[in-house]
Amino acid sequence: MDTPKTVPANSNGTWDRTVDQAKTGAHTTIDKVSESARPAVDKLSASAHQAVDKLSGTASQAAAVLSDKAGQFKDLQSQLISDARDRVREKPVQSLAIALAAGFLLRHLLRSR
Repeated sequence: MDTPKTVPANSNGTWDRTVDQAKTGAHTTIDKVSESARPAVDKLSASAHQAVDKLSGTASQAAAVLSDKAGQFKDLQSQLISDARDRVREKPVQSLAIALAAGFLLRHLLRSR
């Protein structure tokens, strides 16, 4: 059977120095990597900010256009309703005949499915 290997007793502090050196080396390496990565991270961050600003501007323009179009559609709807009312008042019998024919055709189309 193998006997477990033990770490020699720390009589002269060599293990403590080795651990401290390893720790210091690791911290130094982390600092170097962090310093070298910083410009890339800053550049990436700036690019991300520019992309968000551009997207926000585009979204604002699209919202303005949609709002304008919604107003135009609302005006068009009001105009169409007003025109329909005027035509019904001018020719009520013809309007009633058209409404009955449209209802008959719609019922026929929906029933055939």
